[in-house]
Amino acid sequence: MPIRIKIYSVGLLGFGKVIRAFLRHYLENKEAIMREFGFELEFVAIADSRSFVKGIFDIQRLIEIKEAGKPLGNTERNSLKAFIPLFHNRGLDILIDGIPGSRTDAGMSFPYLLEAIKNHVNIICINKSPLVFKGDELLFIAKQKKVYIGTSATTGGALPISGILRNELINAGVYNVRGVLNGTSNFVLDKIMFESKTKLEAIKEAIKLGIAEPDYRFDLEGIDTCYKTIILGLLLTGKRADLKSIPCRGIMEIDEKEIFTNVKKGKVMRLIGNLFIREGEPLISVKPEYLGNNDPLYSIYGANKGVTFRTKHIGDLTIIGGSSGLGTIGATILKDIINFHRYYKK
Repeated sequence: MPIRIKIYSVGLLGFGKVIRAFLRHYLENKEAIMREFGFELEFVAIADSRSFVKGIFDIQRLIEIKEAGKPLGNTERNSLKAFIPLFHNRGLDILIDGIPGSRTDAGMSFPYLLEAIKNHVNIICINKSPLVFKGDELLFIAKQKKVYIGTSATTGGALPISGILRNELINAGVYNVRGVLNGTSNFVLDKIMFESKTKLEAIKEAIKLGIAEPDYRFDLEGIDTCYKTIILGLLLTGKRADLKSIPCRGIMEIDEKEIFTNVKKGKVMRLIGNLFIREGEPLISVKPEYLGNNDPLYSIYGANKGVTFRTKHIGDLTIIGGSSGLGTIGATILKDIINFHRYYKK
């Protein structure tokens, strides 16, 4: 008897390189997904910064159009607004938010995520800003509406931090999450420590390899680590730490001579996001730290990440890996959709 394939209608907010990496990954694995999990994705609406397209279309062709620098379809003054009728008419099952984030607020996609959730559309987040600045509101309404919010791409990417918190560590009494959450910063630090490169040389190499963005400050100033740690606190408590109240120091002002001195003593520098849960409140700090070889986060090299969970009931757990990259983030986004299909679908 043939397997009945479930079809999910998917909308894309944004069509940048991360979204395109996800689409390439999905197209390469589409047949395997149908065989193993019994679903396929039908991309029915896309909005980027200057255009909106709707209908069932050849996604590979749209990728080629975008990368040729051409508009996807009709030019729209507010392309995101064109999604609203789809929410109201139940024209979408899943909305993926890949809009560039903001440093100051929930960003331009937030109102559309909120409207989608209110209309029972499930959300996959790549953009961190809505969760960082308004995540408590989104999670509260999603719980009321029984809507799924996928967050894997906003916490550790290929390192399955949010999945472990939501599943394996349920009722474990997690009271501390301490991690190396930004692969770009870790890569730059490794180049300085182990190859005696200057910070600028290391940054240029990271950009050339596609590990760092041309505007690398978001990563190296610790903001990305801070955002990820806020989201982890949100997942654990339902409460959102205020970004302005968090002590946050990245690696932009590090003393390279001091680093070399500590490396000779057998220590390494890592940029650490630290989350404590006290009386149900998330308390967060971000700063570079020198670690000895007895620290479980000592052996995180290159663009990899790692995190230690401290729990009341099952002890400590450390996971390491999840190197930053477009291929891995594409697989991470698809993983959230698979988990929605397996555990959360109505």
